[in-house]
Amino acid sequence: MIFESRCRLVKTLTRLTLETLLPEKLATFEDEFAVFTLAGGTPQVGEQARQLKTPDHTLDTTLVAGMFFQVLVEAEQLPANTLERVSYVRKQAKNYLVNRLAGQISLTQFFRLLNLIDQYVQNYFSNLRGAWIRPPIEALSQAAPFPATGAIDTESLRQALAHFPRESTGRRKLNRERLLKFLLDTGGGWFKLLDFENFFQVNKKTAWAYLNRLLEEGVLTHNGEKANKVRYTLNSRFRDPGAT
Repeated sequence: MIFESRCRLVKTLTRLTLETLLPEKLATFEDEFAVFTLAGGTPQVGEQARQLKTPDHTLDTTLVAGMFFQVLVEAEQLPANTLERVSYVRKQAKNYLVNRLAGQISLTQFFRLLNLIDQYVQNYFSNLRGAWIRPPIEALSQAAPFPATGAIDTESLRQALAHFPRESTGRRKLNRERLLKFLLDTGGGWFKLLDFENFFQVNKKTAWAYLNRLLEEGVLTHNGEKANKVRYTLNSRFRDPGAT
């Protein structure tokens, strides 16, 4: 079970890396990852990981996957907490990518990718440590997981969301009406990625994409932290000045 979960995460992280840094390689991603999967758990994986120490300024699907597989295994064996394990994976991935692609990618691309890696790895280790004690996702999606902290200028917020696109997310739609409800339910309080993910029942990548768009539109404010300390709140311009 752990091996399967690890392989799913490795596939996600590998695809994110290629999609962000070398999207032209996605055309052959599935076939190349299938080759890696067949070798997973064998000494070949360790051999792939050892090759990572030789910079050649390229990214190869099987070697990137081998790197993520190896560092996840190493992180799982650390006598450390979840945050320290996430930090370890981030550091190893950062060193690998810098050695291979220094000067070829923008810092914005690079740190956005690292933040995405943080989020997926954080979720992975959190689930390994105690998924069985988490409340059902259905219950989390029905109630706001944060206390109301103040009145919100509903009309201004509605107008800010007027141009926000409607997009299909599987069998559900994460639309403006539900976005408005979620943001009003926060009462202007701080919330995390997982709150958004659970409320809309979408995956982490989709949740992050929406939150990033809301940040770009000036609807949300970021607390400036990283990994599991990241929190979001409504921009102060949506506080109702007439509230008492």
